[in-house]
Amino acid sequence: MSSSKQRGVTLVEILIALVILTLVTGALAQGTNYLTRRLVRARNASVARSLSWKRMAQTRLEPPFKGHRSGIFGADFPGFSWSETLQTASTSFSAGIGLLDYKLIVSWRQGWEEDRITLETLLYKHPEVKKETVKNDADKETN
Repeated sequence: MSSSKQRGVTLVEILIALVILTLVTGALAQGTNYLTRRLVRARNASVARSLSWKRMAQTRLEPPFKGHRSGIFGADFPGFSWSETLQTASTSFSAGIGLLDYKLIVSWRQGWEEDRITLETLLYKHPEVKKETVKNDADKETN
């Protein structure tokens, strides 16, 4: 009588291996999807920070306004928009020295959600020099 043992893999072992492989592949796919979304969000936030500094520089060069205004960044940055508010600063130390509260919100669509960054700072409004005062000072120097 000879007892022969067959070597090989049973059907149950193959099914268990396939289930484990499926679970690991599903977990890796979810992790990759999550990381991709985080990278896109980080890139968009970086672009939004750059756009906010650009918009704030433009605001500083323009004549001061008080109130609220908004707009878009154009075709180069689709989906990105801005909203800004400028008002007299309400801090106790800023009374009468020309400080303005400036708030800028840059927002963008990301999938089904809207994301945004907010920049808040104080801006200094230079007092306007009247031409008559400059002329009177020049007259004083010539006398």
